[in-house]
Amino acid sequence: MWKQFSAMLALMLCLIFSVVANAQIQFGWQYAYGSMEDDEPSFICKTPSGYIVGGYKSPDGGFSVDCDNVESLGWILKLDETGQLVDQLCTDMGPTKMVKAKGDNPYYYAFGLVGVPPHNYSNACVLKIDEDLNVLWERALGNPNDDYWLALNGDATDDGGCVGTIAVASAGGDVSQHFGLHTWDAWVFKLDEDGNIQWDVTLGSMGEEEPSCIKQIADGGYMVLIGGNTQPNGSIDSCHDYFDIIYGIVVRLDANGNVMGSRCYGGSSRVDAFSSFITVDDGYVFVGEASSDDGDLQGSGYHFGYHQGNPNYGPSEDVWLMKTDFDGNVIWSRCYGGTEHDFGYKVFQNEDGGFTIFGDTWSINGDVQSATQLYEPIGVQSPVNKPWIIRTDSKGYLIWERTFGANVASYQFYGDVTRDSEKEYTMVCEVPCYSSPIGDINYPNGVDDSWDNYWVFHITDVYDYEGVDENQAEGQGLVYPNPANETVTIKDLEACGVQVYNTLGQLVKTVKDTNEISVADLPDGVYLLKVTATDGINRICRVVVSR
Repeated sequence: MWKQFSAMLALMLCLIFSVVANAQIQFGWQYAYGSMEDDEPSFICKTPSGYIVGGYKSPDGGFSVDCDNVESLGWILKLDETGQLVDQLCTDMGPTKMVKAKGDNPYYYAFGLVGVPPHNYSNACVLKIDEDLNVLWERALGNPNDDYWLALNGDATDDGGCVGTIAVASAGGDVSQHFGLHTWDAWVFKLDEDGNIQWDVTLGSMGEEEPSCIKQIADGGYMVLIGGNTQPNGSIDSCHDYFDIIYGIVVRLDANGNVMGSRCYGGSSRVDAFSSFITVDDGYVFVGEASSDDGDLQGSGYHFGYHQGNPNYGPSEDVWLMKTDFDGNVIWSRCYGGTEHDFGYKVFQNEDGGFTIFGDTWSINGDVQSATQLYEPIGVQSPVNKPWIIRTDSKGYLIWERTFGANVASYQFYGDVTRDSEKEYTMVCEVPCYSSPIGDINYPNGVDDSWDNYWVFHITDVYDYEGVDENQAEGQGLVYPNPANETVTIKDLEACGVQVYNTLGQLVKTVKDTNEISVADLPDGVYLLKVTATDGINRICRVVVSR
């Protein structure tokens, strides 16, 4: 695996860099919200006066739950700009996603699941609310004789309505078509601003198709992301003949829901799939998870491993970032992580062309150096999940990474994130209750014995990017070997000083008047070498230490 990463790094660009930062993110305000039992946040949405946060709560109430119909499972909170609770709404719908209506329309669409009488099966549901949490309408849809277990996802549309997608196992009710036998298909529906269905389409085959994201794109059509093993004789193109390989499938629809084409991405391993995507100037950037090192992931730097070291679980996933042109052709593909499970859920492009990725990690090795330095070592056999932030340059190469949460072996899970400005974000995560500061968790309103809560907090990217610029002429093969396990050599210049930084921005080694740098004492991972040459120019290159 590292041989492929070596080939990739041999082509990597170095950076001209004036200042290496000592930190990546700075915590601002933070609060805990929830009931006295388990609560699971799903989304956070920016509003003109603050935020709307929502997800699931236990039916027991207590702590900060104080609204009508406390026993309901859905919970939506209105917060001000400093994260303080303003109002709340309990609902029978379990919300999984919220988006603001397009344009100046002052309302929001929440997507989720709801029990439908008389069977109380779980169906898709869309809730339209205003900023003050007033319900404008609620619409249950789907097949009332079937059960829905997977999250409903959606997006606002240019005409003031919305579009959604969910996995279905049969036709009936609003679901006009289904493929296969007791398998999941991706069902897509379009609602107008009054909640009326305008059209629906089923994207499926005899295999399994589970949708993860839908967005309206610039031409007025839609892009749907599906994880699946699409087979022949369906509404979208087949990926492969093997039923045990999951691909990242991208489907294009026109404005009326007609299928314009589909394409499968991935390799030959167990799971390669996307969670979401963004549109950039020259194409699309997808984020998700991958466990392959071939096909579209050839040379991506995938870190092979097994979850909890058990081969029966299959290869573990890395965070996967892939860029394509507008025709779907792969421009580059990158993986980040260690030998445990790592997941990417959301990506933002920055003004310098780089990307900020949010997700989860179980790893404590490979790219995930922050876990080993910020949290107690927990051993390969007993990993715990932590939220994870990754910052890359414009070609997807790692600049820094940061795990966060409690500095003990307890679970914290990513919920959602919204961007407030170029370097400011507000997140919601699921965390166990803590009544005193522990690691990054330092909210003023925690309640003992309230189990898992919503942890809502504001962070700022404080990494100093000033002076960072890509220099292709200086970047090709400045150091070798790469990856290295004992010594790296700087070539084509005379070094008078070298500073070695880890991806936390911490200085870990300094050498002078030599082109030979020992890395034998450094843990495996990615490092930045700041090389001061006799010509007075500083150059920064990435080096992987691997044994």
